[in-house]
Amino acid sequence: MSQQETCIFSSHPEANSLSFQCFLALSNQESTILNCLEGHIFPLINEGICEILERRANQEPFRVLSVGSGEGQNDINILKALTDSSWRADGEAVSMINQVVEPHVGRLDKFRLKTENLHEHFESGANIDFEWIPMTYQKYKSQKKADDITFDLIHFTHSIYYVGVEEALVHCYEKELGRQGIIISIAQSEDDPMLKFARKFPNQRSPSFPRNRDVVAVAEQKGWKYFACPGDCNILDITPIFDSSSSVGSYLLDFLTNQKDVRQNEDKETVKKILKFWKRQSYINEDGRRIVGIIDNAVIILKGFDHVEIQSYCAVQYKYYMYS
Repeated sequence: MSQQETCIFSSHPEANSLSFQCFLALSNQESTILNCLEGHIFPLINEGICEILERRANQEPFRVLSVGSGEGQNDINILKALTDSSWRADGEAVSMINQVVEPHVGRLDKFRLKTENLHEHFESGANIDFEWIPMTYQKYKSQKKADDITFDLIHFTHSIYYVGVEEALVHCYEKELGRQGIIISIAQSEDDPMLKFARKFPNQRSPSFPRNRDVVAVAEQKGWKYFACPGDCNILDITPIFDSSSSVGSYLLDFLTNQKDVRQNEDKETVKKILKFWKRQSYINEDGRRIVGIIDNAVIILKGFDHVEIQSYCAVQYKYYMYS
């Protein structure tokens, strides 16, 4: 089989979903992303940006566009941060619209179930309307009209890889954001083991796989204001991939290589080299499990914010960039 035929992301959505669920079950990615939100992104929201956006929110709902939402847990965490923040000093419930772009209908259905009575779980209450868009971002973008609504916040949580970084960011900045707004991209860092794997095994996973370095490059090229957060480590238990009889291990190995049925479709020598690579990237913890650290980081792009206002709210843990 060719690489394109076995690529689980482009050709086998069901296999991709199963392998991704195994990855989530064996990692703490969602809690790591939550830590990034709370430690790096939420302070930015709470300490200034939402106070500025409140001027709009008093007149109409705060609008969010989430791209590649999967089953929605990260989206819910972001919404919770917005509704629980202190920027609505009047104590009124936040009114929001969240458009969700996700091509995998099964994942979208699971997200939809999570949103039932969602406002009851938010401390300050919220009036949130969801609009479900079961299509790829590329198809969504092609249907965008000049008079469509614009957004205050757009986020790509481990989805920037699949949309074309520069094209997606430029479109979102120019066409999707309103006069003021924020784009958040959470992605793998340059030193991530998956990217090291891609460079060593380009036939399995493309070495040109986008990451936040590419997001920063676009922001610098366009002269946008942005923050780059230092990154957080996601702990992944890869122990099962070394057990050839483990179905969980096989699914996880497929996810790590971005290939369907790696053990069956690759020769034994190649599989041996792949396993050797992951063994070298890992360490054994106190419970005897083989662990890999996967680094996530975030880039936050700002549009339409006055330099003085934003700088006065800057948190010291951010690296801040300003271009006139």
